[in-house]
Amino acid sequence: MIDLNPRKDFRVNSATVLGSTGSVGTQTLDVIREMGISVDMLTAGENTALLCEQIKEFSPKTVAVRSENAAKRLKNELDLMLGIAKPQIIYKKDEVYDAIEHTESDMIFHSVAGLAGLGHALAAARSGKRVGMANKEAIIAAGDVIFDSMKRHGGEMIPVDSEHSAIYRCMEGKDPSDVKRIILTASGGPFFGKTPAELENVTAKEALAHPTWKMGKKITVDSATLMNKGFEIIEAVRLFGKPEDKVDVMVHRQSIIHSMIEYNDNTFMAQMGRPDMRDCIRYAASAPHSANVNHDSLDLTEIFKLTFEKPDTAAFPLLDAAREAIRIGGTAPTALIAADEVAVDAFLGDRIGFNDIASVVFRTLERITVLSEINEESLNLADSEARRICREQISAFCK
Repeated sequence: MIDLNPRKDFRVNSATVLGSTGSVGTQTLDVIREMGISVDMLTAGENTALLCEQIKEFSPKTVAVRSENAAKRLKNELDLMLGIAKPQIIYKKDEVYDAIEHTESDMIFHSVAGLAGLGHALAAARSGKRVGMANKEAIIAAGDVIFDSMKRHGGEMIPVDSEHSAIYRCMEGKDPSDVKRIILTASGGPFFGKTPAELENVTAKEALAHPTWKMGKKITVDSATLMNKGFEIIEAVRLFGKPEDKVDVMVHRQSIIHSMIEYNDNTFMAQMGRPDMRDCIRYAASAPHSANVNHDSLDLTEIFKLTFEKPDTAAFPLLDAAREAIRIGGTAPTALIAADEVAVDAFLGDRIGFNDIASVVFRTLERITVLSEINEESLNLADSEARRICREQISAFCK
């Protein structure tokens, strides 16, 4: 689990942002701009047009992209821009990880999505810096490995996921043994209240219409299936050291209470706020202190009611898939992530239906080989096997 006692003397003057062109990455740069933090390094995938604009504004010393072609394209685009300092451009994985590990930044913000961000997380753990972690997949797959490395190198982690940021703030400085259970809140997504039959023919456009949060396509679909909440159960187990049966989920449609804990004496503590990822990013940079902000605060008089309901696992069975994966242990959670990534991609590509996502994921989990030892090799094997099996299941659906 992570240390729940952030450094009281921590101050962030400079930062590295991993995944700067994604949804969380751009919101991270909003916070960096607001707080007057300088940027040493940016990493991105293939969106060189947006990365150029970020380079123009933040003047990083180093930028990393996913491929050699993207690096060449970025160089050509920067050559056309006058009056800006040209950063070092890297793309080879070893070079990128080495730059992360040896960054001079005070803090690393990790928002690379999916299992693709695992190597970045391991490098960040070796840096000895504070890491604001928005990548849940790396924690799910290899949390203990990351935390052990972070302790050896003198680093610390502050969760950025809204739910885990909330739990962190509730548990911060407290003895974890005083906490009876963790309660993760879920918005319920766009299909709350629908039956399995009603979900049979929903479209990708409908699944991407999240009622509360602005996120990338993959995580938005995961929120619609409640797979994202399942991942968050596993993430909470890793981060806070509680067993799976002590992590509950409640549907809270207003998205005002971001999560809560119940103490042993049956009292509760909840963290409330606007549904805005920037608040979580900002706290990761300022913890244990609260940063001053200029925007309006949450007006409690405008909230007429706060409601809580149990999730419908018949309509959204992937919550149970997550619990099963963490109970199995080993590389099963990694296989779950990989299968879900393939299934969601097939759904967005209109190759399978919404309910088929859960079906192919469960069929994949039934067929995987679970390895007990967690290291980069075993995780890569689990990832590739799950993807292969899941594609086979999707092909069977498409016949």
